[in-house]
Amino acid sequence: MKKITYLLSLAALLTANQSFSQENTISENGNVGLGTGSTAPTARLTVAGSTRIDSTLVVGDSVFMSSNARVGADLKVDGDLYLPNISTLNSIHEEYILVSGENGITKKVSFGTLKDTYYNSPCSLVGGIVASPSWANGPNKLFVECPQVWVGIGTNTPTRHLDVRGDIKSTGHLWANTSISIGADLNTFSKFNIVNTNRTAAIQANTVGNALPYQRLMFFEYDHADTKILEVINTATNRNPIVLRADGQMDLDNGVVNTFHFGTDGQFSVSNATQKTFVVEANGLTRARKIKVDADVWADYVFEEDYPLMPLAEVENFVKEHKHLPSIPSEKTMKDKGIDVAEMNVKMMEKIEELTLYLIAQNKELEKVKAELETLKQEKP
Repeated sequence: MKKITYLLSLAALLTANQSFSQENTISENGNVGLGTGSTAPTARLTVAGSTRIDSTLVVGDSVFMSSNARVGADLKVDGDLYLPNISTLNSIHEEYILVSGENGITKKVSFGTLKDTYYNSPCSLVGGIVASPSWANGPNKLFVECPQVWVGIGTNTPTRHLDVRGDIKSTGHLWANTSISIGADLNTFSKFNIVNTNRTAAIQANTVGNALPYQRLMFFEYDHADTKILEVINTATNRNPIVLRADGQMDLDNGVVNTFHFGTDGQFSVSNATQKTFVVEANGLTRARKIKVDADVWADYVFEEDYPLMPLAEVENFVKEHKHLPSIPSEKTMKDKGIDVAEMNVKMMEKIEELTLYLIAQNKELEKVKAELETLKQEKP
């Protein structure tokens, strides 16, 4: 009888071992408790004592610990590590964590150095604002990768990536890739935009004391034939006081009329409010209503008593030989060198006054001859 009972017990034990080696399914609303005794488990799995897992623990959602957690080996976090109670780090000095640094180098950092640091995603936005951006440093640089970050100096409400409320001094080159605006907000129309308010000059260039053999106050370069090198617009009259084009044209305007024009064909004109007062046409013809020429001397010296008036016989010989009047440039000289209008007017007046003296002398001779003829007529029987 005992033998039969032993065999039945062995069969039951083998049956039990076989059932535990298979998968067990808990009902949908069922909970499992280990070490809970008569107390019903409050979660799908409730463990009243220690738990040991020799392989991997996979958690699909999250892990919540109401007390302490201890990790015997390394703790690797592939996502974010969030430490909400930062103030507790003030009493930690000897513990360390491993942090991935520059160029893939892992750094050993003490918790004590992190007591004033908040860790977030580098550019996590909360309501459109970057929450505590992380600043980084590398060889000779300090940077933040968040394009939404604005830095203010002298202001806690910056309106640009760098907003300085005060003077900026640079001992090196100041470089702007797009444009520079002075006295106004950004203007995408121009590379350099100035709005001048309550200033005596919008641009002042000073090269006093320059020791170079030459100096330039302004220097422009262009490569398009339609470029306007300089254009000034009077917004009150909607006219252009100054326009200088790359093709050589230049115009000046007084706010009412174009007072000065220089064309590409050599034409030059000056105008007043009603008409052109001076014109040089493309063929060289000059038109003017009146021209006043100033001269340092005038030909009245001809009428001085000691003026060396050339006898007419000598004038005749000079003309025969040289084919022009004495002291008057020759045709070849005038063609090669041109003439000085003021000087030529003096020379022409000199010849007119000399001619006047010749006529006076001839008139005296004529009067003398007439008197002698009258005397002969009276003496004739």
